[in-house]
Amino acid sequence: MATGNISSSKFTDEDLPFFLEVIKDSADWEEEEKSGNNLSNYMARYQELNGEWRIWRLNEERIAVTFHADFSPSNRKPWLGTILVKKEMRRKGIGTKVIELLTAELKKKGEKSFFAGVPENRNYWIYFLSDAGFEQFKTETSAMAGNF
Repeated sequence: MATGNISSSKFTDEDLPFFLEVIKDSADWEEEEKSGNNLSNYMARYQELNGEWRIWRLNEERIAVTFHADFSPSNRKPWLGTILVKKEMRRKGIGTKVIELLTAELKKKGEKSFFAGVPENRNYWIYFLSDAGFEQFKTETSAMAGNF
């Protein structure tokens, strides 16, 4: 696992080229999530959730982007909305480590679960989340929850 010194910071305009690069290598995500919207419009849709876009770095190199909300209107629990890892860093434990770090933050705030929604036609997303500690919670919405 190539996790080294992973840190995160709030997403800024300087991070846009990196996000676009990761999206270019994530055609399924772009098709499912961005759905033809420009990136600014896509990110703006999430503002109503009062969540946070973050850039993750390994030894100062950008490696991932996430969006999570501490409080979702649907169940008043934290939700992971997006996690995209740089193509060259995939399958090295980065995504799982990022989720572990987010989970640790939420746990410090007293949270006991973390949810993620997955479209039914994206089974391999479910496999990734399962490997990262989530378990399937519902099938009608493909919601998954990580308990800690």
